[in-house]
Parts: sequence; structure tokens; C-alpha cells
Amino acid sequence: MNFAHAEVIDLHLMNRRDQQQQYYHRLLQESLLAEGYRVNIIAEPEMPVARVNKVLESGDLSVHWFLQTAERDKRFLRVDIPLSFGLIGQRLLLIKKGQSAAYSRVKTLADLQAINKRAGLAQGWFDVMVWKENQLPVYEQIGDWQVLFKLLAAGNRDVDYFPRGAIEILDDLAAHPDLEIEPDLLLSYERDFVFYVSPRYPQLRNQIEKALQAALASGLQRRLFDQLLFPKVKQLNLNKRTVINLNTSNKY
Repeated sequence: MNFAHAEVIDLHLMNRRDQQQQYYHRLLQESLLAEGYRVNIIAEPEMPVARVNKVLESGDLSVHWFLQTAERDKRFLRVDIPLSFGLIGQRLLLIKKGQSAAYSRVKTLADLQAINKRAGLAQGWFDVMVWKENQLPVYEQIGDWQVLFKLLAAGNRDVDYFPRGAIEILDDLAAHPDLEIEPDLLLSYERDFVFYVSPRYPQLRNQIEKALQAALASGLQRRLFDQLLFPKVKQLNLNKRTVINLNTSNKY
């Protein structure tokens, strides 16, 4: 393919300390490349959700991946292609080592409510609304969300567990060997990551949506997902876990 006169797309994307970003960055880059664009990724430093919202709105960030919500649909330009094949909504519990017995009798949402364990979540995350709707206690971390790992490891009563998506929890565990994954539970809700584009760039939103539709149809998205994220998911034996379905309101 001759790119000598191809349109160049500059994408300002946030870096993260975990490895998931490789999938989202490569999916954007390779799907747009397949449509004949040249793509230049400019990495921006990791920042809290509130800051991401501001810089995405201003255009200093081009695109970011978020769980789809009604509020984000109003604020940004949604690209309507699910990104994790539903697996980000499959949540397992990261806990301090030796604490799994506290969850051994939990089989239902009512059981989880009854043991009164507090989830650690970052302020502004979609999960905060989900946990509150399902009457599950939440500690909201302001600022750097990765502080939650330290609170959890310290046995701080503010945080008993950290619910993490199936595509991310093994990376978390590798970085924090003083924690473990609760062995039996799977908290599930039907919502997925999508890309949101800055409202400053409506043409970019159309370019990305067309490119991702083609990547889904061609199998490019699935190949990248299977290569970069799914191998770790297979280790979690999701189909052998007790599933607790969480309600998610259409109002958010």
C-alpha cells in the first residue's frame, strides 16, 4: 500500500501503567492503517478520570476507552463498537492474601450484601454507580486509583476487595503479589468499553467508527484481542465460578 499521500491522523492517547493499553492503541492504529490512513500516536501521561474527562472534552486527548454511560454519550462522541467482547463487565475480586474464607458462603447478591464487605473503586468510575445501585458498600478513591492496591494490601478497613475485569486482573496480580484473586465468585453486568472521541473532532469519530466496523468484520479486532488480552482470561476458569448478576440502570 502506498502511503506517500495518505492522510496522517495524529492520535493523542493516554498511556497507562498496565499492559491493556497495547490492545486499545494497536486496535486504533491497525484498523485505521487498514483503511489507508497513516497514524501517529502521541502518548499522554496517565491521569485520574476527572482529568481525562476534561482533556478529552478540550481536545488535548483525542480518544479514550470508557465503559459506555448515558452521561458520557452526552459529553463525548461515542464509537458504537464494543471493545472487550463483554469481558470487562465480568468482575472478579482482588483481595488481600488469606481473606478468601470471608466470601466462601456467598452465592447470591443478598449474601454479598450481608457480609458487608467494602469495594474499593476510583471516584468517577462507572462501577461506583453499579455497586451503589446494588446496595454494596463502596470506598471511593480520589486521585490516583492505584492507591487502592496499597489500601487493600495494608488490610485497611476502608477497602476489603477491589473488583477488577477479567481482562485486567491477572496483570494486577502480577504487579501486586501480596494480593490474591477470590477463587469462586464472578460479579457480572452487561456493559462494555467503547471508544469516546473528543467532541472537537467529529470527523475523527466517523473515521474510527468506519475503521472499527471493518476491523470487526475482517476479524482484525478479534485477532488482536485473542493475541493481547484473551490468553490471560482463559486462566481464570470463568465458567466454573458462581455468577452474581448486578443490576445496571439505563439512566447511567
